[in-house]
Amino acid sequence: MVLCIVALVVFAVLGVFSARYRALAAEAFGCVFRMVTLRPCETGLNERIKAKIVGETLKRSPRAARAVNRHFEALSWVFTLLFFASLAYTAYGAYNLVTLGTCDPANPQNCVFAPQVKNGTTIPVCNITSAFIEFYGAECPHCLKMKPVVASVEEETGVVFVKLETWHNESNQGIMNYHAAEIERDCGFMGVPAFVSTKNRKAACGEMSADALKQFIIDNG
Repeated sequence: MVLCIVALVVFAVLGVFSARYRALAAEAFGCVFRMVTLRPCETGLNERIKAKIVGETLKRSPRAARAVNRHFEALSWVFTLLFFASLAYTAYGAYNLVTLGTCDPANPQNCVFAPQVKNGTTIPVCNITSAFIEFYGAECPHCLKMKPVVASVEEETGVVFVKLETWHNESNQGIMNYHAAEIERDCGFMGVPAFVSTKNRKAACGEMSADALKQFIIDNG
Protein backbone atom coordinates (compact mmCIF):
# COMPACT_ATOMS: atom_id res chain seq x y z
CA MET A 1 0.00 0.00 0.00
CA VAL A 2 2.78 2.39 0.91
CA LEU A 3 4.27 2.23 -2.61
CA CYS A 4 1.12 3.89 -3.91
CA ILE A 5 2.34 7.10 -2.27
CA VAL A 6 5.57 7.02 -4.24
CA ALA A 7 3.68 5.94 -7.36
CA LEU A 8 1.37 8.94 -6.98
CA VAL A 9 4.32 11.37 -6.95
CA VAL A 10 6.19 9.65 -9.79
CA PHE A 11 3.18 9.14 -12.05
CA ALA A 12 1.95 12.69 -11.38
CA VAL A 13 5.24 14.05 -12.71
CA LEU A 14 5.33 11.67 -15.67
CA GLY A 15 1.68 12.45 -16.35
CA VAL A 16 2.70 15.94 -17.46
CA PHE A 17 4.28 14.32 -20.51
CA SER A 18 2.05 11.29 -21.16
CA ALA A 19 -1.67 10.55 -20.86
CA ARG A 20 -0.81 6.94 -20.00
CA TYR A 21 0.80 8.05 -16.74
CA ARG A 22 -2.09 10.40 -15.94
CA ALA A 23 -4.35 7.37 -15.69
CA LEU A 24 -1.87 5.62 -13.42
CA ALA A 25 -1.55 8.80 -11.31
CA ALA A 26 -5.31 8.92 -10.91
CA GLU A 27 -5.30 5.25 -9.89
CA ALA A 28 -2.52 5.89 -7.37
CA PHE A 29 -4.41 8.90 -5.99
CA GLY A 30 -7.50 6.78 -5.46
CA CYS A 31 -5.42 4.17 -3.69
CA VAL A 32 -3.76 6.75 -1.41
CA PHE A 33 -7.10 8.42 -0.68
CA ARG A 34 -8.62 5.13 0.45
CA MET A 35 -5.52 4.40 2.52
CA VAL A 36 -5.71 7.69 4.47
CA THR A 37 -9.39 7.03 5.12
CA LEU A 38 -8.42 3.61 6.53
CA ARG A 39 -9.92 1.65 3.67
CA PRO A 40 -8.14 -0.96 1.53
CA CYS A 41 -7.00 -0.08 -1.97
CA GLU A 42 -9.33 -1.64 -4.51
CA THR A 43 -7.36 -0.95 -7.71
CA GLY A 44 -4.71 -3.62 -7.20
CA LEU A 45 -2.00 -1.12 -8.14
CA ASN A 46 0.15 -2.09 -5.19
CA GLU A 47 -0.04 -5.79 -6.13
CA ARG A 48 0.82 -5.02 -9.75
CA ILE A 49 3.86 -3.05 -8.65
CA LYS A 50 4.88 -5.94 -6.41
CA ALA A 51 4.42 -8.48 -9.19
CA LYS A 52 6.47 -6.36 -11.59
CA ILE A 53 9.35 -5.94 -9.11
CA VAL A 54 9.39 -9.59 -8.08
CA GLY A 55 9.17 -10.69 -11.72
CA GLU A 56 12.13 -8.55 -12.77
CA THR A 57 14.13 -9.73 -9.75
CA LEU A 58 13.31 -13.35 -10.55
CA LYS A 59 15.04 -13.01 -13.93
CA ARG A 60 18.31 -12.25 -12.14
CA SER A 61 18.08 -14.17 -8.87
CA PRO A 62 15.28 -16.52 -7.73
CA ARG A 63 16.64 -16.36 -4.18
CA ALA A 64 16.50 -12.57 -4.14
CA ALA A 65 13.01 -12.68 -5.66
CA ARG A 66 11.79 -14.91 -2.82
CA ALA A 67 13.27 -12.51 -0.28
CA VAL A 68 11.64 -9.52 -1.96
CA ASN A 69 8.29 -11.30 -2.07
CA ARG A 70 8.52 -12.30 1.58
CA HIS A 71 9.58 -8.88 2.90
CA PHE A 72 7.91 -6.67 0.34
CA GLU A 73 5.98 -4.54 2.84
CA ALA A 74 9.08 -3.75 4.90
CA LEU A 75 11.09 -3.01 1.78
CA SER A 76 8.29 -0.75 0.59
CA TRP A 77 8.54 1.32 3.77
CA VAL A 78 12.32 1.55 3.49
CA PHE A 79 12.12 2.60 -0.15
CA THR A 80 9.41 5.16 0.58
CA LEU A 81 11.31 6.74 3.48
CA LEU A 82 14.48 6.95 1.38
CA PHE A 83 12.49 8.44 -1.50
CA PHE A 84 11.03 11.26 0.57
CA ALA A 85 14.32 11.85 2.43
CA SER A 86 16.13 12.29 -0.89
CA LEU A 87 13.29 14.50 -2.13
CA ALA A 88 13.60 16.72 0.95
CA TYR A 89 17.38 16.90 0.61
CA THR A 90 17.05 17.84 -3.07
CA ALA A 91 14.55 20.57 -2.19
CA TYR A 92 16.92 21.88 0.49
CA GLY A 93 19.77 22.00 -2.03
CA ALA A 94 17.57 23.79 -4.58
CA TYR A 95 16.51 26.34 -1.94
CA ASN A 96 20.16 27.05 -1.09
CA LEU A 97 21.03 27.34 -4.78
CA VAL A 98 18.30 29.95 -5.31
CA THR A 99 18.85 31.95 -2.13
CA LEU A 100 22.63 31.59 -1.58
CA GLY A 101 23.92 30.82 -5.05
CA THR A 102 25.21 27.37 -4.09
CA CYS A 103 23.52 24.07 -3.24
CA ASP A 104 26.12 23.39 -0.51
CA PRO A 105 26.75 26.63 1.46
CA ALA A 106 29.08 24.94 3.95
CA ASN A 107 31.37 23.77 1.14
CA PRO A 108 30.53 25.78 -2.01
CA GLN A 109 33.19 23.93 -3.99
CA ASN A 110 31.09 20.76 -3.74
CA CYS A 111 28.13 22.21 -5.64
CA VAL A 112 28.28 21.37 -9.35
CA PHE A 113 25.59 23.86 -10.38
CA ALA A 114 26.51 27.27 -9.01
CA PRO A 115 29.17 29.28 -10.84
CA GLN A 116 31.62 31.24 -8.73
CA VAL A 117 34.18 33.94 -9.43
CA LYS A 118 37.90 33.29 -9.21
CA ASN A 119 40.28 36.11 -10.13
CA GLY A 120 37.37 37.84 -11.87
CA THR A 121 36.62 34.82 -14.09
CA THR A 122 33.47 32.75 -13.72
CA ILE A 123 34.25 29.04 -13.26
CA PRO A 124 32.16 26.03 -12.17
CA VAL A 125 32.26 25.32 -8.46
CA CYS A 126 33.18 21.70 -9.17
CA ASN A 127 36.57 22.97 -10.37
CA ILE A 128 37.27 24.74 -7.07
CA THR A 129 39.39 22.63 -4.74
CA SER A 130 40.64 25.18 -2.19
CA ALA A 131 39.36 25.12 1.39
CA PHE A 132 39.88 28.88 1.70
CA ILE A 133 37.68 31.72 0.48
CA GLU A 134 38.56 35.38 0.09
CA PHE A 135 35.59 37.74 0.04
CA TYR A 136 36.48 41.07 -1.51
CA GLY A 137 35.01 44.19 -3.08
CA ALA A 138 36.05 45.31 -6.54
CA GLU A 139 36.74 48.91 -5.47
CA CYS A 140 37.73 48.17 -1.86
CA PRO A 141 41.12 49.88 -1.18
CA HIS A 142 42.01 47.39 1.56
CA CYS A 143 41.30 44.51 -0.83
CA LEU A 144 43.51 46.09 -3.49
CA LYS A 145 46.36 46.38 -0.98
CA MET A 146 45.92 42.71 -0.05
CA LYS A 147 45.95 41.54 -3.67
CA PRO A 148 49.78 41.26 -4.01
CA VAL A 149 50.00 39.82 -0.48
CA VAL A 150 47.51 37.08 -1.33
CA ALA A 151 49.28 36.37 -4.62
CA SER A 152 52.66 35.97 -2.92
CA VAL A 153 51.21 33.70 -0.21
CA GLU A 154 49.47 31.56 -2.82
CA GLU A 155 52.72 31.20 -4.76
CA GLU A 156 54.68 30.32 -1.64
CA THR A 157 52.21 27.90 -0.04
CA GLY A 158 50.44 26.43 -3.05
CA VAL A 159 47.09 27.29 -1.46
CA VAL A 160 44.69 29.05 -3.83
CA PHE A 161 41.95 31.21 -2.34
CA VAL A 162 38.52 31.08 -3.95
CA LYS A 163 38.04 34.79 -4.63
CA LEU A 164 34.42 35.91 -4.42
CA GLU A 165 33.56 39.52 -5.24
CA THR A 166 30.68 40.62 -3.00
CA TRP A 167 30.02 44.27 -3.84
CA HIS A 168 28.46 43.54 -7.23
CA ASN A 169 27.66 39.80 -7.13
CA GLU A 170 24.48 38.88 -5.27
CA SER A 171 25.24 35.15 -5.28
CA ASN A 172 28.58 35.77 -3.62
CA GLN A 173 26.89 38.11 -1.14
CA GLY A 174 24.61 35.23 -0.21
CA ILE A 175 27.60 32.94 0.38
CA MET A 176 29.28 35.61 2.52
CA ASN A 177 26.07 36.04 4.50
CA TYR A 178 26.09 32.31 5.14
CA HIS A 179 29.54 32.72 6.72
CA ALA A 180 28.51 35.90 8.57
CA ALA A 181 28.49 34.23 11.99
CA GLU A 182 32.14 33.18 11.88
CA ILE A 183 33.26 36.43 10.21
CA GLU A 184 31.59 38.59 12.85
CA ARG A 185 32.77 36.26 15.62
CA ASP A 186 36.44 36.26 14.59
CA CYS A 187 36.69 39.76 13.12
CA GLY A 188 34.18 41.74 15.14
CA PHE A 189 32.62 43.17 11.98
CA MET A 190 31.19 42.15 8.63
CA GLY A 191 33.40 43.54 5.89
CA VAL A 192 36.01 42.88 3.24
CA PRO A 193 38.58 41.62 2.73
CA ALA A 194 37.50 38.56 4.70
CA PHE A 195 39.33 35.23 4.59
CA VAL A 196 37.38 32.11 5.60
CA SER A 197 38.44 28.51 6.10
CA THR A 198 35.60 26.20 5.04
CA LYS A 199 37.33 23.35 6.86
CA ASN A 200 36.82 24.64 10.41
CA ARG A 201 34.73 27.80 9.83
CA LYS A 202 37.39 30.24 11.03
CA ALA A 203 37.84 33.75 9.62
CA ALA A 204 40.35 36.60 9.45
CA CYS A 205 39.68 40.09 8.09
CA GLY A 206 41.29 43.30 6.94
CA GLU A 207 44.79 44.10 5.83
CA MET A 208 47.48 41.81 7.19
CA SER A 209 51.04 40.79 6.48
CA ALA A 210 52.00 37.80 4.37
CA ASP A 211 53.25 36.05 7.52
CA ALA A 212 49.90 36.58 9.25
CA LEU A 213 47.99 35.21 6.27
CA LYS A 214 50.32 32.20 6.07
CA GLN A 215 49.76 31.55 9.76
CA PHE A 216 46.00 31.66 9.17
CA ILE A 217 46.43 28.97 6.51
CA ILE A 218 48.63 26.85 8.78
CA ASP A 219 46.21 27.09 11.71
CA ASN A 220 43.07 26.42 9.70
CA GLY A 221 44.08 24.36 6.67
